[in-house]
Amino acid sequence: MELELMENDILESLEDLGYKGPLLEDGALALAASGGATSPEYTKLCAWLVSELRLFCKLEENVQATNSPSEADEFQLEISGLLGEMNCPYTTLTSGDVTKRLLNQKNCLLLLTYLISELEAAKMLYVNAPPQKAQEGTGSEVFQELKGICMALG
Repeated sequence: MELELMENDILESLEDLGYKGPLLEDGALALAASGGATSPEYTKLCAWLVSELRLFCKLEENVQATNSPSEADEFQLEISGLLGEMNCPYTTLTSGDVTKRLLNQKNCLLLLTYLISELEAAKMLYVNAPPQKAQEGTGSEVFQELKGICMALG
């Protein structure tokens, strides 16, 4: 029952976020999540969420979708790096054997819930406080940083 509720919340949020992929079909998300990191469709959804998140957040880590179950370990390593960078609070997703974290449905749904909530929060922050555009003629960001350093040094 708990997993069904998680799945319904995820599907509703994905629609709200503009996801148009095949996992919106009846039963497709549950099937993909039960395959976890070995499911190319699941990894494609995770990669889509991360690519959307990267539009709003400066993230160094990236996640690539897989094409076959044999690429599951690499995917899990990428997710592990991303979750570490994002300071994910869910220990079931951040501790233990990296190659076994995303092999059960509950953890896979938890990862989707986490990525979705982070994306929703990033979008809300962006709408409420869009990034300030640099004033014309002030130079690049690097120039501004160097100028600040020079001024601080006298």
